[in-house]
Amino acid sequence: MKFTGYALAMVLLVGLTGFSMRTRPKDPPPGAERSVESPQEVPPQEAPTNRSSRRRSRNRYPGPIPTPEEWKPPEGPVRIALQAGHWKADEAPRELSGLRDNGTAWRGTAEWEVNLEVARQAGALLEELGYEVDILPAVVPPSYRAHLFIAIHADGSNDSSASGFRVASPRQDATGRASAFATLLQRSYGEVTELRRLPDVTRRMQSYYAFNFRRYEHALHPMTIGVIIETGFLTSPRDRSVIIDDPGRAARGIVEAVKAYPVTPPPADTISRDPEVRHP
Repeated sequence: MKFTGYALAMVLLVGLTGFSMRTRPKDPPPGAERSVESPQEVPPQEAPTNRSSRRRSRNRYPGPIPTPEEWKPPEGPVRIALQAGHWKADEAPRELSGLRDNGTAWRGTAEWEVNLEVARQAGALLEELGYEVDILPAVVPPSYRAHLFIAIHADGSNDSSASGFRVASPRQDATGRASAFATLLQRSYGEVTELRRLPDVTRRMQSYYAFNFRRYEHALHPMTIGVIIETGFLTSPRDRSVIIDDPGRAARGIVEAVKAYPVTPPPADTISRDPEVRHP
């Protein structure tokens, strides 16, 4: 095969170029160098170590978690804590910052106002019976101790026909006694207020932050029996007739359960009777 001078020059040029293309190493694609070095920047063993340390740091309770068999009521007079849900929530610390600007309302009446009034009236009735009563805001003192803690809340809904109350005990209860009181409260509150008990409770109620002493510093002591009650719907005319118009009924429904609970009998019942009375 014959080539002209021009064709011969082109053949030689293509051959040389092809040789250089075959022998020249290819440039790495963008990011290839970083992908090779990334395992060295973050050693594989560091990831599980960080995760496990985060899990450990969430357990804020200093010491072993008690078992139900180890439950003992706090010493001293029978103390009942009534928490007015969302009251002073704007003062919540950083760990509970989600509480700020929270809660429901109805026509300018904030939920915390309703909760506080029910708590105050229930507290007054309990004090008349000889109980020590603490009216607590949204944030409880760290490792708060009492014989019984009741968080008082109210529901809200876009459906005005939604009506009823709910009671829940902690999903994880170190005392083993909260569910028994929740059953008493369901019965007494329903009988006194004549409101319908809703059979379902939410996971948020069962995992209420005040119950979670492992995660939050501002939570109940493990040996404090605690429950939460949603007293009714602010958005329901029927429920408002009790919790807004007649909060004393809601308060009595709560007090009757406290009186009936074997752990918290009325202190007046333990006072010695008139010495003039003789019993056979």
